[in-house]
Amino acid sequence: MKKTIIIIVFLILFLTVKYAIDLDVGIFYGPRTVNDSDIKNVYGNGTVYFPYLVVNIGKGITIGGGYEGGYSKVSEIGLYNESSMLKVTGIEFFIGYQLNIKNISPYIKIGYGAFSYKQTVENPYVEEYKVDHKKTTMTIGGGFKFYPIKHLFFGGEIKFVPLKVKPYEEEVDLGGIRYLGCIGFTFNL
Repeated sequence: MKKTIIIIVFLILFLTVKYAIDLDVGIFYGPRTVNDSDIKNVYGNGTVYFPYLVVNIGKGITIGGGYEGGYSKVSEIGLYNESSMLKVTGIEFFIGYQLNIKNISPYIKIGYGAFSYKQTVENPYVEEYKVDHKKTTMTIGGGFKFYPIKHLFFGGEIKFVPLKVKPYEEEVDLGGIRYLGCIGFTFNL
């Protein structure tokens, strides 16, 4: 994963020096679903935020990356109502295609994400019950940007993240759909 990050950073730096490009900086925020019904019943769906950076390298091709955070839930589980916490975070790199039509830009993207999921349960009879793992997966999304003025945009996106994990014997589906709204700025370099 570190090699991939280094290659993407060098690619972005190379393209910014060689060509005139646009750079989008923004933040998404909105609700996310959880596919697994047991997890959803205990912790529920939640919200996420996703600050990101996108390089528009020309002819509608975009590459970018961002960090997903915000899904952290506390609930009581088990026969004795033990306190537990579930937290899911991730970093994602993606490539996409954006169609620029006057002040509206619909887009699609496909990405690769590395997600961390942690669950802790406070139980006085068990010394430590903790799940702390990482999983990589593909992501897919699409949305639009609306430019009310030249460099400011608002937008919306629907993104699907399949995230099936197996911390113990049973597989758990932490994946789901994100319904996100965003605000951002475009810089011409």
